[in-house]
Amino acid sequence: MSNSHFDHDSDHNKVSSIIVNGRSREVAEHKLSYLQIVQLAFPGEQPAPNSVYTVTYSNPHGKDGSMVEGQNVEIEEGMICNVTKTNQS
Repeated sequence: MSNSHFDHDSDHNKVSSIIVNGRSREVAEHKLSYLQIVQLAFPGEQPAPNSVYTVTYSNPHGKDGSMVEGQNVEIEEGMICNVTKTNQS
C-alpha cells in the first residue's frame, strides 16, 4: 500500500545534478535564486557593488533564459547555468 504523503515528501527531497560554469553541482532545492546560482559559480565570493553578474540557463527540455537579481528559476536535472562576472569601471 502506498502512502501518498510519503511519496510526495520523497519527491520534494530529490537531488538534481546541474552544470554551473562547466562544473557539476548537486542541488536539493526545487528552485534557485539568482544569488544562489552566482554563489554556485563563485563559491565563497560575496558580490561586490561594482560587479555585475550575467546569469543564463538552458534546460534539457527547451526552456532557456536569463536571470536578474531577485528572480528564481525552477531546477531540472541536467540544467546548464553560465555565470559571467563583469567589473564596472
